[in-house]
Amino acid sequence: MARSAYSKFRRVLSLFVSLAFYTIDSGWRLALSTFGKKPRPTCVVVYYHAVRDEERQAFAGQMDLIRRLTEPISVDRVVPMLPDRRYSAVTFDDGFENTIRNAVPELTKRGIPATIFAMPDLLGECASWWPESAPERCERLASAERLQQLPAELISVGSHTLTHPRLPSLAEGNARRELSESRIKLEQLLARPVKTFSFPYGDFNAQLVEWCRDTGYERVFTTLPVIAFSDPEEFAVGRVSVEPTDWPLEFRLKLLGAYRWLPLAYKLKRTLLSAPAAGKGRDLQASLARK
Repeated sequence: MARSAYSKFRRVLSLFVSLAFYTIDSGWRLALSTFGKKPRPTCVVVYYHAVRDEERQAFAGQMDLIRRLTEPISVDRVVPMLPDRRYSAVTFDDGFENTIRNAVPELTKRGIPATIFAMPDLLGECASWWPESAPERCERLASAERLQQLPAELISVGSHTLTHPRLPSLAEGNARRELSESRIKLEQLLARPVKTFSFPYGDFNAQLVEWCRDTGYERVFTTLPVIAFSDPEEFAVGRVSVEPTDWPLEFRLKLLGAYRWLPLAYKLKRTLLSAPAAGKGRDLQASLARK
């Protein structure tokens, strides 16, 4: 109960900070326009996991908002972005069956492109890597046939490794195998190129990004909630986590890039937490030097 209350407190706090951030950002964009300078375009890539049957209507409402507030684009085909415009892209990690059953029809109805990141060695299985308390753990992943039936002109498929491991913990050979063989197997299954990759658990490092380049991916996706495609040639792209159960204001702010302050908060937290440890380390070194 205490954990649930703390989680809700953090969520509410993040919402209010994001609202303040968005207010300041909107004021800045308005000031630029007033002085005849067009603000730079923004693009937010959102990522979902499961979309359960009871969440379909909420998901459809979010897609209506995406259509109303932004110009949806495909992460496989990034278009030149015009100043003072807001863009978005929709992605799904894990490739759940219920994503294809509930999300794809709503995307198709609205002509919104999307990318589903799948794992070829786990197709049709349950998502056993999710915590036991998570409902996703009991959800089944899409089968090979379901991926083959996707409308290729609107829904692309990217790799999410073979088996959803924590890549930084693997030896180089195993990590490279997860990156390369997953792409090869998906391309053989779908008979079309697989250009994109997303990191399981959001775990990555600079070495893994380079191995993705070596493998031939055109773009890879993280879970850092930052503005995407600030550089058209951007290779490692950040995304914002969303769920069909997000509050309407919460989802709107995420879509408009108001949660991009979070990486700065993460960095500050790491700095503050490491400062006492670093201080103790220096004290220990000084003590040993005196002995």
